[in-house]
Amino acid sequence: MELFRIRFINKIRPDTIEIRYRAVLKSHSSDTVFEGHQLFLRSYLDTTILKSGEVALKAIFNIFSATPKDLVLDQVAFEQSHDRSLLQVPTKQFFDQYVIDNDMLDRGVHHQGEDGKPMIDTKLVTELRIG
Repeated sequence: MELFRIRFINKIRPDTIEIRYRAVLKSHSSDTVFEGHQLFLRSYLDTTILKSGEVALKAIFNIFSATPKDLVLDQVAFEQSHDRSLLQVPTKQFFDQYVIDNDMLDRGVHHQGEDGKPMIDTKLVTELRIG
């Protein structure tokens, strides 16, 4: 098992919304294991998937699908948009439920709670970047 982290960076422009993401190992080498981006044209966009943060969760699912199963997600860093009417970060509860519902539990740091239900320990960090 090897830990990795994902970082999301957004660029909102007058005509487009771009979401970039990079998965890197948490080892000293910090090797990039996956890099991707999605570009949405605002004139043809239903923002529902962006407002819920689901677009990021789908990107994480793609990363899980394309990387070896022994890579385990330890942390996700989201960039909070300045315009939350267009783009939002998923809540911890939404993230946890998405991971469980899509059978991705073994791809994230987790443990079993006292009630026997899975508890997801993958850390979600939200940053507000200026500039």
